[in-house]
Amino acid sequence: MKNIASKVDLGEVIVVSKVFQLNTFQTVKLLESGLMEIYENKEDFIKKYGEKDEYEELDDWCELSTGKVFAKLK
Repeated sequence: MKNIASKVDLGEVIVVSKVFQLNTFQTVKLLESGLMEIYENKEDFIKKYGEKDEYEELDDWCELSTGKVFAKLK
């Protein structure tokens, strides 16, 4: 993903880093390389992955209080 600053702010990077137990540099690198996806809301996330108890195709995912969903790919 190019120019991640247009999709995510620093506070979100910090929170997501803590949730995924990464440092902020690792989180930014995953976003830039496409190994972490950002969805503006949970509905967009569900459109791609469906509504399941477990997402085997993902390493982890989280929904922020802003409504954005971050998905870390395997």
